Amino acid sequence: MISDIHSHYLSMINALTEKKFDSNNPEHHLLVLGDLFDRGDFAVEVLEYLYELNQNDKATIILGNHDSFLLDFLEGQKERVHFNIKFNGFGKTLLQLSGLEPDNDNLDEIHTLINERFPNLQSWLESFPYFLEIGDYIFVHGGIDGTKLDWKTNSSRRDFIWSREIKLHRIEGKIVVAGHHRVATIRKQTLDYDLLYKSNPKMFDILYEDGKILIDRFVEVSNELNVLVLEM
Repeated sequence: MISDIHSHYLSMINALTEKKFDSNNPEHHLLVLGDLFDRGDFAVEVLEYLYELNQNDKATIILGNHDSFLLDFLEGQKERVHFNIKFNGFGKTLLQLSGLEPDNDNLDEIHTLINERFPNLQSWLESFPYFLEIGDYIFVHGGIDGTKLDWKTNSSRRDFIWSREIKLHRIEGKIVVAGHHRVATIRKQTLDYDLLYKSNPKMFDILYEDGKILIDRFVEVSNELNVLVLEM
């Protein structure tokens, strides 16, 4: 499984190739823990690759907060578009999917162009689950609050995609696997993660804690994705 691709298509392909993922192998299934888009330069390539895998039942994709930016936009919720363009790399996604550089006056046109080019995109994003539970494992983008008596029904979409698992109470008897929270920022607070990666790239490796596995490798710095392989 992988997470937090952020439109880094080559990083995704290289990581999966290194771990020998084979979409033609009936025993291989790719699980993506959200954040397909924003910040990188290959949103279309990531979309087309994962869409094909998903449609052929070779990949399951869980909703991430960055995926929700695009979903909200396609559903007509534009209140935070400019914020996400300025701070979250959403402008790159809109440009790559529509061919137009977003500004204050052309968001409706971009919306139309994306729908024309990718008519199934909105319904596809709407189909992403917020979490997936298999045996002792729970897979999610953000986190699961183990203090909630019935977290499955008492958690909101925002809880699942924005929470930071490392800060939450663990669920007894379960292992939560999450993305979203860059593992290097958990291990060390610094103003220069580029320097940290050059000096100690292992700080970006998968983080194993009691009842938690965190896999976000901070692709914008590392140009790499962590791949967690589980036999189930």
